[in-house]
Amino acid sequence: MKRSNRLVILVGVLLAVVAFVGIVVLLGNNKGPGTVEKTTVDVLVAKVDIAIGDSVTPDKVEVKPVSPDQVSGTRFGDPSQLTGTPAIFPIPKGTQVSQEAVGRGATGAVCITCQLQPGEKAIAFQVDPVTGLDFLIQPGDHIDIVFRSEIAVLQPTADSAGSGSPRFEPIIGLEAAPTVKTLLQNKRVLYVSATKNQPLNPNATPAPGATDATTNPIASVVVIFAGSDSDAELIKFAQTDNTVIGKLSTILRNTKDEAQETTTGITLKILVETFGIPIPEIIQVSVPGQ
Repeated sequence: MKRSNRLVILVGVLLAVVAFVGIVVLLGNNKGPGTVEKTTVDVLVAKVDIAIGDSVTPDKVEVKPVSPDQVSGTRFGDPSQLTGTPAIFPIPKGTQVSQEAVGRGATGAVCITCQLQPGEKAIAFQVDPVTGLDFLIQPGDHIDIVFRSEIAVLQPTADSAGSGSPRFEPIIGLEAAPTVKTLLQNKRVLYVSATKNQPLNPNATPAPGATDATTNPIASVVVIFAGSDSDAELIKFAQTDNTVIGKLSTILRNTKDEAQETTTGITLKILVETFGIPIPEIIQVSVPGQ
């Protein structure tokens, strides 16, 4: 009988403990009718107007808590995350400073028209690892663009020399003489289709021979910069179709450097006359008995 009473008491104690825990859980989850738990996240807000090209530094922003549904773009959580990268589109005072505003964040959120100043046009061309500085160019960078091509050196035909309407023919051996010239200077980059600074697909299977498992091998990228219609005409002439890669090279420059350098371009004649490049000569060797 005593053992039965003890068992009943033990069961009663256990039931009491379970009931107590249940009450605590119910009271913890029930904060009263209409009670909603408030959750906020920190974003950075501009304290001053930040123009395109201005360095975005911690002193120009302040931290503001907002609800998650009020976050604009990919947020910065702390001013220390800003490194002075130039703004790629205007950031008015009182608006959020997102990662997209300094060329970071989700590529799907890129707005090209937001980055254009009045009179500017967006112009695209394609580069490979050499002509594209190993794909390290980022939005907000300033670049010069150098053109290289081959041209045929012409001379008047023998039957038309001295006539009023001479005809021309290529000089044998000089059908593809190289020529190089800087076409455009100090152009602001708006967008790069892929860079080595940002993984393309973290879940991708590395290609054979690839050393970095977090990125895909990149053969070429598209660079979009701000320019004029005349700039677009130059680019279109230099790259006759969308598959031409190699005629245009990018030169990275300081974003604060606005100097326009006067260049002569380079041809074989300039290399010889200006830089003293020696011209190979034919060496005649006499062979005994011949």
